[in-house]
Amino acid sequence: MEKYKNSALPINERVADLVSKMTLEQKLAQLQCSMLMGNPADILQGFPNGLGEATAMSGAQTVEENAAFAKAVQDVATHANEIGIPILLHAEAITGVNTIGGTIFPSAIALGATWNPEIVEKMTDIIRKQMVAIGVRQALSPVMDVARDLRWGRVGETYGEDPTHCAAFSTAFVKGLQGNDLKDGVVATGKHFIGYAVSEGGLNMTTNPITPRELREVYAKPFQAAITEANLESMMNSYGTIDGEAVITSEHILNDLLREEMGFDGVVVSDYMSIMRTIGLKIAGNPTEGGIAALKAGLDSELPMPFGYTQELIEAVRSGDLEEKYIDRALKRMLSTKFKLGLFENPYPKPETITEAYGDKGCLEHSLKAARESIVLLKNENILPLSKDIKNIAVIGPHADSIRLLFGGYTYPAMLEMALTGGMAAMAGVMGMDMGEVPPQMPYFEGSNTVRQEDPKVIAALNHIYRGKTPTILESIKAQCTNANISYVKGCDFAGTNRNGFAEAVEAAKNADVVILTLGGKYGWGESATIGEGIDNWDIGMPGIQEEFAKAIYETGTPAVFVHMDARPLCSEFVAENFPAIIENWFPGETGGTALADVLFGDYNPSGRMPITAPRFVGQTPTYATYKNGNSYTKVGPGVMLLNYYIDGPKTPLFYFGEGKSYTEFTYSNLKVDKTVKSNGTIKVSCDITNTGKINGEEVVQVYVTDELATMVRPNKELAGFKRVEIKAGETKTVTFEMRADQFAFLDTKMNWVVEAGTMTIAVGASSEDIRLSDTFEIEDTTHISGKDRGFYAKAEVFSNEV
Repeated sequence: MEKYKNSALPINERVADLVSKMTLEQKLAQLQCSMLMGNPADILQGFPNGLGEATAMSGAQTVEENAAFAKAVQDVATHANEIGIPILLHAEAITGVNTIGGTIFPSAIALGATWNPEIVEKMTDIIRKQMVAIGVRQALSPVMDVARDLRWGRVGETYGEDPTHCAAFSTAFVKGLQGNDLKDGVVATGKHFIGYAVSEGGLNMTTNPITPRELREVYAKPFQAAITEANLESMMNSYGTIDGEAVITSEHILNDLLREEMGFDGVVVSDYMSIMRTIGLKIAGNPTEGGIAALKAGLDSELPMPFGYTQELIEAVRSGDLEEKYIDRALKRMLSTKFKLGLFENPYPKPETITEAYGDKGCLEHSLKAARESIVLLKNENILPLSKDIKNIAVIGPHADSIRLLFGGYTYPAMLEMALTGGMAAMAGVMGMDMGEVPPQMPYFEGSNTVRQEDPKVIAALNHIYRGKTPTILESIKAQCTNANISYVKGCDFAGTNRNGFAEAVEAAKNADVVILTLGGKYGWGESATIGEGIDNWDIGMPGIQEEFAKAIYETGTPAVFVHMDARPLCSEFVAENFPAIIENWFPGETGGTALADVLFGDYNPSGRMPITAPRFVGQTPTYATYKNGNSYTKVGPGVMLLNYYIDGPKTPLFYFGEGKSYTEFTYSNLKVDKTVKSNGTIKVSCDITNTGKINGEEVVQVYVTDELATMVRPNKELAGFKRVEIKAGETKTVTFEMRADQFAFLDTKMNWVVEAGTMTIAVGASSEDIRLSDTFEIEDTTHISGKDRGFYAKAEVFSNEV
């Protein structure tokens, strides 16, 4: 038996043996990718030397067809030549595998609002089983970017603004998806490495103005945590540029930082058509120059099609312009990944597991649990929960009776819509490719740059797949209040300036006992959405004339619950000040209508918390909780410049990071803090949480730490840990946090990681601003440490005080 076929041998030996048997053409082929649509045999004829990766885009109508497609792909690939290396199929899976039949969970920003990484780890365990069943073994997920600028359209793909919070969720995602053994797992891909959300002007794919220190302390933290604690196997570069270098061709970033400093040893794949960016940025004169630069920098696999990694690289090796060692280096990483996955032993899907993976009712139950926990109650002036005995309810707004508007970007409904309307050609990374016949352009909403999407094919397709399975908000409310007179009026569109529906909506509101008003945007791809990839905004308020519409409904005098649905938080002073009840519902997925109705009528006590700060105006952007001392919205201390305010408005945000209300009340008491800790030690913090209300609920206990005196300017506070706790009415539970002292390390003046001796303040509370208890502890000594091996977030345990 040839060594590379012997699964008992170490992977490095198998890789070395296989590489020694490969031609240069076969080596390059393993660094290439294609988008597989149609007959695999026909498509793969263009890759006689094999193919490293492929995008799983079968166009199948059933899960079983997807599995059959994957099998056909591998049958062709493994018999293509004498080596027959399996193809690594990939798909998006940020909130569920982006193929037909996959369970769709809430958007990533909504998952961040759960403050419950455990729910994400369970989610990706479900996603893992569904992907393995259809033979797709790499997910181009999760998004680990720390997002603080709400103009950027991809905020909804992130977990929010805080590096500690994002680190916990990113690590949980990777653990659930990759599993305990990659032979039964799916490779997770952390993206977008690195600093992608910090974009000049809030625009996608622009320069990322980040200092080397902040890059490492803030924006690398989620990636580092996933590498260190979950053995992240794949990384995707960002489209951005840092300090004049495009990430795709930066050896400093893809090798020195990622591999040498951070210890990553997996495979680096390109964001779609990243090498093409080198031409547009005028740092490469042609695709081959861009490909050579990317390969030398540390890019292993080019997605989704050969642009820079083409036959010209072979010629460059033969002419002496490129050393073959760079191809071999990337090849070894790609082959190692395939060996870890067990693709050489069994490259095929597991159709026998489809029924269990896709048909288990636990999948939808978990989606509903996530959707419920993601809902944030921001304001409640004794209006919620609503009584099920209400006689007249007016449900108003474009989101209330829409299936599509329950789903965010990078979901199957959004992908289906894009494919059916020709929007695929505008997707980042495939622009300029032949994506088939493009349907006629739909008209724009009046006074808007957003396309009016009413294509009958889209409506029919979504109804066929989701009608009956995914109740809308309106249908869910009707199911809760079977005896109520429930009227529905759209009132306005999610974009544009058409006011023709105002009068009917106002009349419905006047005749109702309560109004449920659903407003916000549309999250997806292309011109039919108001937010998403490449859909950035210079105004972070509600789209179109929704602010005006909200005022019209408010002026009827009927009590109203304002339900905001978008990929960014509500940024409306009028709504925040005047509506008696406000809910953030993000884009909750296929169980989102049910989840919202459960909250509205008290079947579920809301427990979501803000994963991102909501500014009042775009001019406050970015504003976030863990800003450096001397910045942002709290009072400045002695010796700090006092001319630190806006002349035309306040600095304080509308809603704070970590904020969220409940239908019950919680009190905090009995704080205990270890008073001293060595730099290599751990510190324990505990407190009691009591539900003093009359109904059961869940509290999210948050711990923040402040360095009271440091050699560098440090954050006013840092999130150190958090824990969601279920507490029955009248019950008390103890929450204990254990933190490593090196979690509070930072980079000194010489860019070395250091844990400094000194006083630290511990603050425990219900949000970054609602601090209930505080104390101090001392770090006894100063020590330099390895940054990749430090602590990232507190580990928490919950104990019941019941006897």
